[in-house]
Amino acid sequence: MLNQERVCEMTKLAIFDQKKGREYKPMTEYFRRDYIARELLKSFITGTMAFAILVGAVILYDMEGLLEQINSIDIRQIVTRGILCYAACMAVYFLVTYIVYYMRYTKGRHEVKKYYLHLKKVNKIYREEEQI
Repeated sequence: MLNQERVCEMTKLAIFDQKKGREYKPMTEYFRRDYIARELLKSFITGTMAFAILVGAVILYDMEGLLEQINSIDIRQIVTRGILCYAACMAVYFLVTYIVYYMRYTKGRHEVKKYYLHLKKVNKIYREEEQI
């Protein structure tokens, strides 16, 4: 005979596995610090590429002005501004990345804990059925 409570719990487990399982799997594989560090490394790579594309687009947009002033350009000042701009952009990007992935990890761990509670409940029901 089917146990209604067990079927409900197993249905909840199956729904979690299908919908949220992949999304929350890293929360079970990594510690918080490792998970966030991995995402920050990805953000460093993508942020650097985005900044390079942005600088390239600005240079292409103002190519005529650059060619007219090519002899009077202060390279040291441009490089200094570029480095400061890059550092500021990356600092903001890292901060946003840290906050977003910290919140995702916290939410994911909470959801995984709820999943394990349902799993424990199913195991308890199985043990009770074996005793009967």
